[in-house]
Amino acid sequence: MNTILFLSGKTMGDSLGSIGRALGPLFEEQGFEFIELVPSQPGSTDILNQIIKEKKLDFVFSFAGMGADYKAANDRNLWEVLGIPFLAIHGDSPAYFFDRHVHASPYVAVVYGFHEHYNFRKQLPKINGVLAIAEPLPLNQFTLEDIDFKKKESGKLFFLKNGNDPEKLRRMWGRDLPPRIASGLFALADELDNEIASDLGLDLNGFVSGFFGGKGIDIDQVPKLHLFYVAQLDDYLRRIKSTMMAEVLKEFPVEIHGYNWEHIDFHGSKCHYVKGADYSLSTGLIKDSLGMIDMSPNTGSNFHDRPLRAFGAYTLCLTNEQACFQQVFENHADFSFRFERESLREKVADVLAHPQRYVEIGRNTALDFQQKFKVEASIRRLCEIADAVRIGAATRQVDMQDFFLWPPVSLT
Repeated sequence: MNTILFLSGKTMGDSLGSIGRALGPLFEEQGFEFIELVPSQPGSTDILNQIIKEKKLDFVFSFAGMGADYKAANDRNLWEVLGIPFLAIHGDSPAYFFDRHVHASPYVAVVYGFHEHYNFRKQLPKINGVLAIAEPLPLNQFTLEDIDFKKKESGKLFFLKNGNDPEKLRRMWGRDLPPRIASGLFALADELDNEIASDLGLDLNGFVSGFFGGKGIDIDQVPKLHLFYVAQLDDYLRRIKSTMMAEVLKEFPVEIHGYNWEHIDFHGSKCHYVKGADYSLSTGLIKDSLGMIDMSPNTGSNFHDRPLRAFGAYTLCLTNEQACFQQVFENHADFSFRFERESLREKVADVLAHPQRYVEIGRNTALDFQQKFKVEASIRRLCEIADAVRIGAATRQVDMQDFFLWPPVSLT
């Protein structure tokens, strides 16, 4: 039996560790052994050595590149020494912590959940290995028999999201940046404010290039500049979207869970704010809820983790209009809103007024997703990425044709 090794670490609310753990049963359904290792725990090095010695590792994976740069005794990349593919899976733009998006070795694949991030990474330097896109999977999968759909009709609507203050970010620009640079960011941010409901934020790299190009300045060969501006604007756009949503949701009896909502005054509002985030706890909340409310991270090409968790629990997920939903679900308008106050307000009000209808929509949408995205195919995609790493990074392939020299000398 081949083994999949997952390296996990501490994150806010244990979100990334929990997502990785949720993949365990899906790998096991496909005949793999799944092992989680927490490198920060005492004795983890000995445990890793034992796993390497005793198991046949198909590949190792982590989120945000954790562990991709581990070194062997000779200071070479550990996974390269062992000849084991490592999949560094990212849910964020390469503008965030770019160093984690750089291949530590040809034995490391950098894998994205969204085409927007994948396409941006292809335009940046230091590509020394496989870049890939992962296929979506339902997370924290329940069976239909596990769900009390009647109970869900009287359940709550949840917005499980950390917030942040857009005005605080603008103040930082004005305080810490040279005036002309801050002025440019303010202009770009204002345009994003005005176009919050459009697709402008889906290609912030092109948005930044166009801004400079309009001034007769070509920055295409200055990736540091792209990374700086995209990171600032991506963060700002998420902040104005989440803040707008929270201000609307204050009008309704929904629950908001998360950190960094100090800039919102919840006193006297109809919603209930719970400070904090706990992935494990929220799995049960989603299962029994009327529905979840989500916003994509300035993406539209693939499904965010919260819709995937909703699909696993046959639960409604209200989310912003996105191409991936429009392409896959005929009923996408039933659970989609525009980033406009009135659009979100109308959708939430309708859900609360017709809970039975929306519980059924959530159930049927999850079933539709499971028909169109098979676990087997999604797991196979990860295995194919590992195979591409294994062949592309290998030093020699034997029993090939006599005209086939591997690897070509000019590429070594």
